[in-house]
Amino acid sequence: MQGKFEHFFPGANTSRGFYSLFHYILPQEFAKRIICIKGGPGTGKSYLMKKVGQYFNEKGYNIEYHHCSSDSDSLDAIVIKKLKIALLDGTAPHIVDPKYPGAIDEILNMGDCWKETGFPAYKHEIIRINKEISKTFSRVYRYFASAKNMHDDWSFYNSKAIDLSSLNILKEQLKDQILQDLEVSSVGYDRHLFATSFTPKGIITYVDSLLEGYKRIYVLEGGPGTQKTDILNYLYKETLKRGLDVNVFHDPFIPERLEHILIPFLNIAVLTSNEINQKKFVGNQIKMEDYLDTNLLEKYSKEIQQSKDNFYFLLNQGLQILASEKPLHDKLEECYTPNMNFNKNEDKFNEIITKILKYEKEYRSKL
Repeated sequence: MQGKFEHFFPGANTSRGFYSLFHYILPQEFAKRIICIKGGPGTGKSYLMKKVGQYFNEKGYNIEYHHCSSDSDSLDAIVIKKLKIALLDGTAPHIVDPKYPGAIDEILNMGDCWKETGFPAYKHEIIRINKEISKTFSRVYRYFASAKNMHDDWSFYNSKAIDLSSLNILKEQLKDQILQDLEVSSVGYDRHLFATSFTPKGIITYVDSLLEGYKRIYVLEGGPGTQKTDILNYLYKETLKRGLDVNVFHDPFIPERLEHILIPFLNIAVLTSNEINQKKFVGNQIKMEDYLDTNLLEKYSKEIQQSKDNFYFLLNQGLQILASEKPLHDKLEECYTPNMNFNKNEDKFNEIITKILKYEKEYRSKL
C-alpha cells in the first residue's frame, strides 16, 4: 500500500530576510542517516530527492517533502519518517554541513556529475546572474520590512482594543478542552517549521496536506494584534508539559509569530485564519474580533484602514519583485544543465537507493 506525502517549508522569505528552520527537518539526535547534497542549481538535487521519495512512498512509507521557498516546485529536503533518514539540499542560502560525519551525516556531491570543461564559457554569466539574484532578494526583503512597519501599526490598534481578561478565560477553556485530564509529566518535543511561505508563485500554504486524520480542529480567525500567537504559544507549551509532541508552524511574514500548532497524538489542530494566509478552515471557529472593543476600533478606523492599505500595497510589491527572481534562477540553471552528465546522476540515485535499502533491512529486522 502506498504511503502518504506531507508538505512543509523549512525556510521562508520573511520581513527579517531568509529565515531557516532547517535544523528541525530531522535533528541529528533522532536520525539514522542524513545525506547532505551539494551542487549548483540545475544539477538535479531536487529531481533526485523526488525520485527517492517516490520510490519509498510506493513501498508504503510516509514521506515528508520540504519545499524551497524560492521555488515551491523544488525540494530542499525529504524525510523517510519511519526509517529516520533525510536527504537535504546543503547549498546556500541554507548551507548544511555534516555535524557528525560518518556517524550520522554524509555528503553527496553532485559536482561529481559535472563536465568541468564546459563551465569556463558560462563563468561570467553565472557570476552576473548570482549577483542579480542577490540584489533581487535584498529588494524583496526591504519591501517586506517596510510592510512590517505598516503591519505593526495595524497590530497596535487591535492590541489596544483586546479584552485581556476574556482572552485569558478563552486560553484556559481551550486548554481544558484540548488537554482535558492529562497530567503534567515529562516534557514533549516541539518541532518548528513553516506550512506557508512567500514564493515567486505567491503565498503558498501546504497545511491541508498535514490535517489528514485530525478529528478536532480549532480555528482562530482574526487580524494582527489579536493575540493568536499568545494563545498558540500557551497551548503548545502546556501540551509539552504533558509529555506530548507538538508541531509548531511559524508565520511566514513575522517568524516570531505562530500560524498553527498540531498535536499528532491527540489528532487535534489549532489553526489561524489570518491576514496573510486568508484561508478558511472547517472547524470550531473562534472569532478574535469578539474580544475587541469595537468602539475603540471605530474611533481609529481611518488610521487602521490606512495602515492596512499600505501594508497590502508594500507586501504585494515585494511579492511581485520575488516573482521576478524565478526567471533569473531558471537562467542560472541553464548555465549548469548543459554541463551535467545525467547518466552519472542516475548512478547517484541507484547508490542512494542501495544505501537506504540496507537501513530498511535493519529497520524491518527489529519489527
